[in-house]
Amino acid sequence: MNDAARGRRSRPFTLVVCASCHAEANGLMDGLRRAVRGCPHGVMVSTGCLEKVLHCRSDRGLHAAAQPCTADRRPAGAVVRLGPLVTAADAEAVGAWLRAGMPDDGTLPDRLRAAPAPQHVARLN
Repeated sequence: MNDAARGRRSRPFTLVVCASCHAEANGLMDGLRRAVRGCPHGVMVSTGCLEKVLHCRSDRGLHAAAQPCTADRRPAGAVVRLGPLVTAADAEAVGAWLRAGMPDDGTLPDRLRAAPAPQHVARLN
């Protein structure tokens, strides 16, 4: 049974995936693609390294950022940093979270929430 049949609906989002850092991420990318295809207003963008937004490194896994938006692609919420995604189960967990509408209810495991890049972390005086 799919998420829509269970009464849950995805909401529009943009998923930006770092495609340059993790050379062996093809299976993970395929899992994310399947999830996005299952969301009527989901868009996935594959880009170069997201090191300006995320604290990603090529040896740690796949990193991404998801942002809820309106159906006409205007941002409608805060960016959620994702990663590292290492296994197909990680990609499936992110996909299920996207299909469920990106809820902030613990559906997405904390281990899949990425730390921001160092330049985005507030410094203490």
